[in-house]
Amino acid sequence: MTKCINKKWLVVLMTVVCCFMVTVNGAAQQTVVINNAQPRTDVKGKIVDAHDGRIIQFGKMFYWYGTKYGATNGFTTANEYVCYSSSDLIKWNYEGPLLKDKPGGVYYRPHVVYNARTKKYVLWYNWYPKLWNGQFGVAISDLPTGPFTIINDHVTVKQNALGVGDLGVFTDDDGKAYLSYNTISNHKVSVELLNEDYTASTLQGSDFIAEHCEAGSMFKRNGLYYLLTDYTCCFCTQGSGAQVFTAKNPLGPYTWRQNINRYPGELSAVINDGFANDNLFETLDPKQQQGIEIWLNKSAPVSSITIQQFTGNRSGQCGEVDNPVLHQPIIQHQFKISSLQNGEWKELKLQPAAVTHSSMQTTYALKFSAVVTDRIRIQPLYNDSVQPIFVSEVSVSGGQKNLRMFKTGKQPGKPVIPAQQTFVMPVQTNNGTQYIWMGDLWGSATDGIKGHDYQFWSKPFEFYSNGLIKPLEWIHQYRLTIKK
Repeated sequence: MTKCINKKWLVVLMTVVCCFMVTVNGAAQQTVVINNAQPRTDVKGKIVDAHDGRIIQFGKMFYWYGTKYGATNGFTTANEYVCYSSSDLIKWNYEGPLLKDKPGGVYYRPHVVYNARTKKYVLWYNWYPKLWNGQFGVAISDLPTGPFTIINDHVTVKQNALGVGDLGVFTDDDGKAYLSYNTISNHKVSVELLNEDYTASTLQGSDFIAEHCEAGSMFKRNGLYYLLTDYTCCFCTQGSGAQVFTAKNPLGPYTWRQNINRYPGELSAVINDGFANDNLFETLDPKQQQGIEIWLNKSAPVSSITIQQFTGNRSGQCGEVDNPVLHQPIIQHQFKISSLQNGEWKELKLQPAAVTHSSMQTTYALKFSAVVTDRIRIQPLYNDSVQPIFVSEVSVSGGQKNLRMFKTGKQPGKPVIPAQQTFVMPVQTNNGTQYIWMGDLWGSATDGIKGHDYQFWSKPFEFYSNGLIKPLEWIHQYRLTIKK
């Protein structure tokens, strides 16, 4: 009897910890734990096999639309659209396949929206009768779970001549809907207005917004339209970034703002290791306009930067007895220092640099008015110089340790989250709509089955006061409060 009671109370306790409901000011809300460290499963314990689609809320239910890959490599005609439903984003019910009588081909990127005028659920999808002859299809249903009946499997869009690939569908507050997609040729990204039924394009579209990108997703916040996309990934295990474009109109013009899922460059292990004279340094290449970005552990006042340039590695000539120059001259450099303020980089006004020389070092002490920040960027002013700069040590005022320092340049760094973007999921809360970034972690399944690859769901976006999105960060699990 005691064991039964203990087990009963253990179940109750686990339920309270993992998923609980409260009422605030008469509005019901539920707090759940989102876990990125484990595969998501349905109510029968099976791993959810739904990728590169979306999760969208209709009424009080969430519907997860995705492509089922099973044990294939993802490039086969076995791909199938499926749907799961849940009231809390945790307990998922398998609702079955979506499309009726689909023609043979390879299928990707299912996106379902609801049309209040026709009272139909509309499925847009990307399919290939033969790889890579990309086409868009449209199907409709009376129910969010389907089955969906195809009404057009070769939709005409503005960029048909370039082939069509990944897509997203966004519905605005005024009931209008927009298709964001990329072409197959050069993966050019644009946005088009759909008709009133959401079943065809009006062929009214934006200019090209980006190139060599895919998996775009749109949302709107405070009157500003956001489009997130990044470089072609194609089931890549390294993942893609998340470039953010914004516009005041859904058809643009769009402005590039930031990339919230890229490290600024290659992480350096030597320029903050406490050793300045050990012949270990980072080489900053002027051809690549390389510099240094510093990530502090937390926002703090910063008023000075010290840069130590290693000068014991200057190439020279040998055997040219008439050449009076034995080694390259030591060049004294100048630097631009910027700090991240409200999501944007602001150049700091420097005091005259104090420069000192020793046997193997030139040390630059750069001072400026104190600024509170968690990111500092150092950019050498190369001008016409073609000589690389050897940086052995960089330190920041304030005494923070274990700083992360990156060598930046023209080449983008690795994604913070090694996932390919699939959707930005709106979630209704008692504090308004919040937005969760979803990405497929290709190659993450321990059993090697593609359909079992994990998905990463970020914490809700945090925004700076100017509308920029704070960068993504990896988190194993977090609590999310949703409106019921």
